[in-house]
Amino acid sequence: MAITKSDIEHLCGLSKLNLDDDEIPIYLQQMTDILEMIEQLQSADTDEIIPMAHPLDMHQRLREDTVIDTNDRDIYQKNSLNAEEGFYKVPKVIE
Repeated sequence: MAITKSDIEHLCGLSKLNLDDDEIPIYLQQMTDILEMIEQLQSADTDEIIPMAHPLDMHQRLREDTVIDTNDRDIYQKNSLNAEEGFYKVPKVIE
C-alpha cells in the first residue's frame, strides 16, 4: 500500500496536527517504512504456529471458589433506625 502526501495531510487534519511542508516527507517515509514492515510480517508463514495467550509457558494458579463472607444484613440493620424490608431509608435528595 502506497501512501501519498495527500494521505499524510489528511491524517494530520484528522489528528489536528500542524506539520510544516518540510516535515511531510519525513512522515511520509516513516509511514511507508511502517507499512512495509507490516507487509513483511503478514507474509510470514504462521500455519504451524499455535496461538498463545502469554509468551511464557505458565499456568495461572487459581484459588478454589469458596464463600468466605455471609450476608449479615439483618444484624447490621438492627442498629439502624431507618431500615425497612431489607433496605435503608434515606431522605429524598432529588426533587
